[in-house]
Amino acid sequence: MFKSAYALALFFLCSSSSFAAEPRQSCPSSGKDGVAELHRDWLLTGWERDDGDPEFNFRNDLGKYYDFTRADLSLFDDFDPELKVRNTADDYGKIWYGLVPKFKSVHHKITEQPGVVAAGPGYSHSVMEFVFEVTPKRGDKMYLISRTSILWRCTPAGWKIYKEHNSARPVEASVYLNAK
Repeated sequence: MFKSAYALALFFLCSSSSFAAEPRQSCPSSGKDGVAELHRDWLLTGWERDDGDPEFNFRNDLGKYYDFTRADLSLFDDFDPELKVRNTADDYGKIWYGLVPKFKSVHHKITEQPGVVAAGPGYSHSVMEFVFEVTPKRGDKMYLISRTSILWRCTPAGWKIYKEHNSARPVEASVYLNAK
């Protein structure tokens, strides 16, 4: 009886709309288009800012990581003044259009490389920790440590962020300055 109930529960879990509704795609498990490298690139290329960089544009700067055609995403960052879960990439981008232009620069150092696990057919999960220095156009530098957790969905265009959660807290400058 227990095995039957367990098997039935497992069947319903695996056939839920989250996993079963997606057509099976093939995405690389490693290399430059694998989840670990994409997670690193998302941070160090997408979010890195230098004084004098072109105006921030979420679609241009981070568009390769997000699927702008979907409305079933779950995107959260505690930098969001509204602390809302955003269901579209465009809605998520609105947070950053309000914040990034206030920064002169943002620099990151990875303190824990992305840990990657397969989560289901066509999905992969990665977790990474990093420290960063934010230099606002007005005010004092801020130093933070963040943990990011991303569930990636395999699409015809490659891995795209399906669910994202970022949490940051302030740290002393020495934490950033001493990170490798």
